Amino acid sequence: MPTEMDDLLFADEPTEPVAHKRQLAWKVLIVDDDEQIHAVTRMVLHDFSFRDLPLEFLSAYSAAEGRALIKANPDVAVCFLDVVMETDHAGLDLAHDIRGELANPFVRIILRTGQPGQAPERRVIVEYDINDYKEKSELTAQKLFSTMVTALRSYKDIMTIETSRRGLEKIIIASAELFRIRAMEPFLSGLLLQLGSLLEVGVDAVMLSARAVNGSEPDVANMAVVAGSGRFADFVRAPASVLAASIQQDVAEVIATRASKFRDRHSVIYFHANPDRVTVLYMETSRPLGALDHRLIELFCSNASIGLDLVT
Repeated sequence: MPTEMDDLLFADEPTEPVAHKRQLAWKVLIVDDDEQIHAVTRMVLHDFSFRDLPLEFLSAYSAAEGRALIKANPDVAVCFLDVVMETDHAGLDLAHDIRGELANPFVRIILRTGQPGQAPERRVIVEYDINDYKEKSELTAQKLFSTMVTALRSYKDIMTIETSRRGLEKIIIASAELFRIRAMEPFLSGLLLQLGSLLEVGVDAVMLSARAVNGSEPDVANMAVVAGSGRFADFVRAPASVLAASIQQDVAEVIATRASKFRDRHSVIYFHANPDRVTVLYMETSRPLGALDHRLIELFCSNASIGLDLVT
C-alpha cells in the first residue's frame, strides 16, 4: 500500500554555500606620508569601539599604497586621507579614484590636511565626493572620537540599505530560477541552496511535508523529511520523528499558528502553498540573523511558495 513517503520525490543535498565571514572589526585606513599622524591616530583611538566592535587599522604612506589597500579591502569603513603626499593633490586624486575607477561609494572619506590653502574646503567638498574635511591642527582627541562615531554611523546606515538592496535583488533572481523548475526534487534542492546564497551564510536546513487530510493538521512526528542540507542531509526520506524533540516542537507551533518563527540562530518557516499539503522549513545558521535577514527570508519564501504550489 502506498504510504505518505512513497508519493513524495526527495531532494539530494545541495552544494553548501561558503559561510559568511562575520564582521569582527571596523576597518579604518590611514593614508598619510607622516608616520607621526599614523601613530597619534592609533594611540587616540586604540580603545575605541562602535556597536561593540573595535577598529582595525590599515596604514598607507602614499596615495599609491592607499589605492592598493582600498582595492584589496573594499570593506574599509573609514579612510583618513591626507591631501599632500607624492604631489600637492595626491589625496584628491585618490578620492576621485576611490569613487570612480574603484567604484566604492561606501567608504567614508575624511580628508585631512596640514596645508588648507592647498585644497580650500568649500571647493573640495563641492567637487569631490568626500564626507568630511578636517585640518590636522583641529583634530583633538575629542573631535577625532566624534568624527569617527559620525563616520561609522553613516557607513553602517549606508551598508544596511545596500544589504537590503542586494537581498531584494537576489530574491528576484532566485525566485525566477526556481519558477523555471517543474519537478519537486530539483526545486527543493534549489530552494535550500538559494536560501544560503541569499543570506550569505552557512545553512543547516530540513524541510518537512505532509498531506493535510480534511484540513486537519498532520502529526509532526509522521511528516516526511523531503529535503535536507548540512547536518540534516542524512535525514532525507526519514520521518520527522528522527529529529530532536525541540525541533519537532518548533515545527508543531508553526503549523498550529501558520506563522513563521524566528530565533537568534534558527528559523522555522511556514509555506503557504497547496492547501492540501503542509510544508515547513527548519533552518539553523552559522551566524545570528537580524530583522533584515528575517524579512528577506519571508519575502523569498513567500515567492517560493508559489513555485512550491506548482510542483506539489
